[in-house]
Amino acid sequence: MKTLLRFFVPCLLILSLHAQTQPKYAVLKTDNKDTFLDNVNQLADRGYRVLIQGPFTILRLDATPPDTYRYLRLEEKGGPAQFTNWINEQGAHGYRWLAHTGFLEKAPHPRNYEYRNSPHGALGPSKGRDLSSLYEEGYRPVGIAYFSHALGASTKEMYFEHELGQPAHASPFPPGSEIQIADAMRAGNVLKHVDELAKQGYRFLASHDSNKGGGIAVMMEKCVEDCSGRYEYRYFDAKDAAQIERDLHSHGNDGFRVLPDTLTVRPHLLERDTHFKRTFTYRVLASKDAAQLEQGLNAADQEGYTPLDFVWRVGWTAEGFLVLEKETTVSPGQ
Repeated sequence: MKTLLRFFVPCLLILSLHAQTQPKYAVLKTDNKDTFLDNVNQLADRGYRVLIQGPFTILRLDATPPDTYRYLRLEEKGGPAQFTNWINEQGAHGYRWLAHTGFLEKAPHPRNYEYRNSPHGALGPSKGRDLSSLYEEGYRPVGIAYFSHALGASTKEMYFEHELGQPAHASPFPPGSEIQIADAMRAGNVLKHVDELAKQGYRFLASHDSNKGGGIAVMMEKCVEDCSGRYEYRYFDAKDAAQIERDLHSHGNDGFRVLPDTLTVRPHLLERDTHFKRTFTYRVLASKDAAQLEQGLNAADQEGYTPLDFVWRVGWTAEGFLVLEKETTVSPGQ
């Protein structure tokens, strides 16, 4: 017994020291090579989990080996029917679509998932009633899949996710209400629709595919309890890191908080709950080097910042900026 203890105790100490020396966040430059997925899974074997994917893929130390995460590429091949069959097959094996990334993720203790694209007519994306019917069955928006075709233009489909074995929500909407779409050509006009719906008791649910060519849209859900006028919204554009940080800091001081789901698509929205006084500050990291971004991210973590997602520059050139958030609310006792 003493011999075994002399063997195992040093091994445990080595493993513990190894875990302590690993940075909380790891960063890889995103690419389409097979070696990239291998590198992601090698980090996952060490306890990392994918959080964000953009020009760089960001992972956080979340698991303890051997209970680790596993990843597959999200393969948008064929048409919607073929893709739906494929992703449901993966969902039956415990893989889940990781929103805003090109990955499917399998947790250490996986569950099973089912996916459906939202029903719609031949002339455009789903209407509110179609979306509401999926929502009432327990499905939640997860992402948009893009398909190229031998003939004709490329198409896209909005997909919803449901965890198998979980009951559908009983009457999630008040009688006579449904999901509403705020849809327009400009972000300012979308915000006007969002504000109108918020005054009627709706709240942001997810980004959506616009019914207008080149337009932008979001989904709004009716609150179960009356929330008329409770939630307020602002939007921001992305031009450069300094401008983004300045605008977000100003909005955060006024109690507005970034909605991460809107960072990768327009309009980029912030939301304020008027029933609670909270404040936030933001930091924006711009880097073309994975090692530099990893260093900056881990340094910001020491100051209490959390990464949200990448937001993309408006204009001819595409550049992603990583948005970090920190709550600065002062409690009444302070």
